[in-house]
Amino acid sequence: MQYNKESDDMTRKPLVVYFSKGGKTKKIAETVAQELQCETVDTAESLPDLSDVDLLIVGSGTYGGRPDKKLQEFLNGLKPVNKEKSAIFTTSAGPNPKSLAIMKESLENKGYEVVSTFDCRGQFLFGSRGHPNEDDFKEARTFATNLKKSQ
Repeated sequence: MQYNKESDDMTRKPLVVYFSKGGKTKKIAETVAQELQCETVDTAESLPDLSDVDLLIVGSGTYGGRPDKKLQEFLNGLKPVNKEKSAIFTTSAGPNPKSLAIMKESLENKGYEVVSTFDCRGQFLFGSRGHPNEDDFKEARTFATNLKKSQ
């Protein structure tokens, strides 16, 4: 997608921003980014530059049914936008985490349009052992492929 900003043409692109304590969310983030041919940014290491991003994809592990505090701080610190597209993914040991709804509300409050969500099983202690597995990675690639259509 091309756009003109102050007479400079810039190529806009997707970006995957995530936080991962145990590495499961990182694996899903990297799978999505590989499919979209874009970069990933771990909010534990740095904050991303969103100036040339046309699709912000945000992911977090689920802790007590909620996204990680560091990821939530990132979302709360976003500058307001006007109908920029976004997508959300989570990893969680249990079904139906509140994380997706919390992250969606945070993004929508900043003016983002959430075009898709994805919840992936992620191992926690003895729950969901062996996840993410190959089926989960396949679903992550499908999630990313569908995002290409929304750009």
